[in-house]
Amino acid sequence: MAESSLEVRTGHVDNVLDVDALARLVYDWRVLERNESGLEFSAYRDALAEWMREHEESHVAFLGSAGGDAVAMAWLAVVHRVPSPVTFERTCAYVQSVYVAPDHRNHGAGTVLVSALVDHARAAGLDYIAVHPSERSFPFYRRLGFAGTERVLELDFRPGRTST
Repeated sequence: MAESSLEVRTGHVDNVLDVDALARLVYDWRVLERNESGLEFSAYRDALAEWMREHEESHVAFLGSAGGDAVAMAWLAVVHRVPSPVTFERTCAYVQSVYVAPDHRNHGAGTVLVSALVDHARAAGLDYIAVHPSERSFPFYRRLGFAGTERVLELDFRPGRTST
């Protein structure tokens, strides 16, 4: 698969096919690949549609398709920061839930997908975007221009996790 064969567009809650595709990608990633358990697919899809409707203003979904099939996704979570006297509109975003189906990995699909997300963030005038990559994906994000910073600290409240 060549890079150019992936088509990326934003997904919309009002398009039932988009919701279904996004739900399938999340479900395959979390349940089939990671062996997580929870809602059955149809219940998850319905819950995701409701969540997307509630978060329409803050979360932009990106769908990557190849040959008409949804094979990749990423989300941009937009955060409105407290205004300053100098710059009243201060907005940043976080890259979330980037996933490429196994058969489409290592052929440039992730690069095309995240590049589209970055272009969208730039065009929206965001101050910056950040990502909390997995250990394995650090080199990928660095190749795309993301850099480490000493300015970000994290306090993780999830059970069994420690902040470093």
